[in-house]
Amino acid sequence: MTLAVAETRTDGEISFTGFVRDLTERQETAARLEEAQGELARLARLNELGEMASTLAHELNQPLSAIANYVQGCIRLLAQIPERPAELMRNALQETAKQSLRAGEIIRHLREFTTRGATDKTPEDVKKLVEEAGALALVGARERGVRTEFDFDAAEATVLADRVQIQQVLTNLMRNAVEAMQGTEKRELLVRTRRRPDRTVLVEVSDTGPGIADEVATRLFQPFVTTKAGGMGIGLSISRRIIQSHGSDLTYRRNEHGGATFSFSLPIAEETSSA
Repeated sequence: MTLAVAETRTDGEISFTGFVRDLTERQETAARLEEAQGELARLARLNELGEMASTLAHELNQPLSAIANYVQGCIRLLAQIPERPAELMRNALQETAKQSLRAGEIIRHLREFTTRGATDKTPEDVKKLVEEAGALALVGARERGVRTEFDFDAAEATVLADRVQIQQVLTNLMRNAVEAMQGTEKRELLVRTRRRPDRTVLVEVSDTGPGIADEVATRLFQPFVTTKAGGMGIGLSISRRIIQSHGSDLTYRRNEHGGATFSFSLPIAEETSSA
């Protein structure tokens, strides 16, 4: 509110008149306007991100396809050499071809998701999802002194998820954790799954790093907010949108070791019985 006081004199007598204005509605309108402007700016950045993803998909698909073709050609040539080193090289090249195709698939899904929010959900083994993502994300982690533990719920669970998108989220979270622990003495990464009564599976990725500063944590999932010196600040934003499209949310908390714990849940797929 505002208060204005005016002084008047009548027949030698002094009078004061007060004017009170209620500013509540004006302030609420201003707050809503500021929030709307922030949301428009966020949507504009996401639109730019979608355009960037489409450009990346167009530009990278050709070289990725070429890589896969060259690798397949090398595999065929090595098939004519029976020695053991050639067999090892064939295995390595097959994995290279597999990962180049996977990269193309990730880019395609990212483009579809940022432009249409599309997800292709199918029944997936949650343990397999985590293990496959870990195989990609944790390459070189042991050499960097990181001890990794997977703690799976004893009860097996099949979740309804977009495999590529969820593995993209897990890979991002694990890589972030490994990078965050590089300056700490204790380097332990824990990936945990737990089946919950609401027919979802909770997935948690925890590290023993320094955690995230409070002033950054409040804006952590906003586009272009990052704690990395050379980071773009889009990984967690996209990850959260992916998890939200699966009916949950990606959350952060500081754990008992002072590090970061990110968690989300996935719905358990409906079990069908065959007659």
